[in-house]
Amino acid sequence: MGLIPIYLYIKKLYNHFLSRGYSLPHNHIIKSILSSDESSDHTLYSLSLDTLTFKQKSSLNSSLINMDNKKNKFIASFNPFNQEFSPGNRLIDSFSNIISFYPQGKNVKNHIQNLDFLMLRASSNSSTSLVISNVSIKNNVTTSLSHIHIHNKPVIKMLHCTMNVTSTEAKLLAIHCSINQSIGLHQINKIIVITNFLHAAKKIFESSMHPYQIHSAVISHELRDFL
Repeated sequence: MGLIPIYLYIKKLYNHFLSRGYSLPHNHIIKSILSSDESSDHTLYSLSLDTLTFKQKSSLNSSLINMDNKKNKFIASFNPFNQEFSPGNRLIDSFSNIISFYPQGKNVKNHIQNLDFLMLRASSNSSTSLVISNVSIKNNVTTSLSHIHIHNKPVIKMLHCTMNVTSTEAKLLAIHCSINQSIGLHQINKIIVITNFLHAAKKIFESSMHPYQIHSAVISHELRDFL
């Protein structure tokens, strides 16, 4: 006998948590507090979450909020057996000569000069997509913003707002959307992404198990088709 994988155990616990709330009788006090299900026979209780403002809900740290949020479903993010993570088949194994990272070193001035040179070179090339991306979190709302420039001209601006996701998930989503849009542009053969979350970008090329594999696999597959 072996131990159950941790992600399956977490999924089991989460499903139990949800089932406890949904199995309560209709006249139970907790069911009255939860938001309505849009049915016509639902009577609004004076202390129902429906009566709270968004700001009031955001300030609550309660399992009731998690139970009430019907979109807050458990999504399996582990995908260890995907072909994208097989030894020798990883993106970094097949295209190591054309995938590069340029992390910021101790010399900030040097790094800024290198970025300036990189942007000038990219701006003068009509076949290079320059992506600038950032993510911020406030009041449990994650906002990702990406700008795509080609030949020194802004082409696409993307703004995404999501709730109940980790910052790393939001960062991978921003990278995914940026790459997806860049690949769809005409005559693009090189993509440069400038971002302050390089650690999240490196998740795309990791073969070890991590809770963002399902996102990494999608990005890796799209990049493979592009390369």
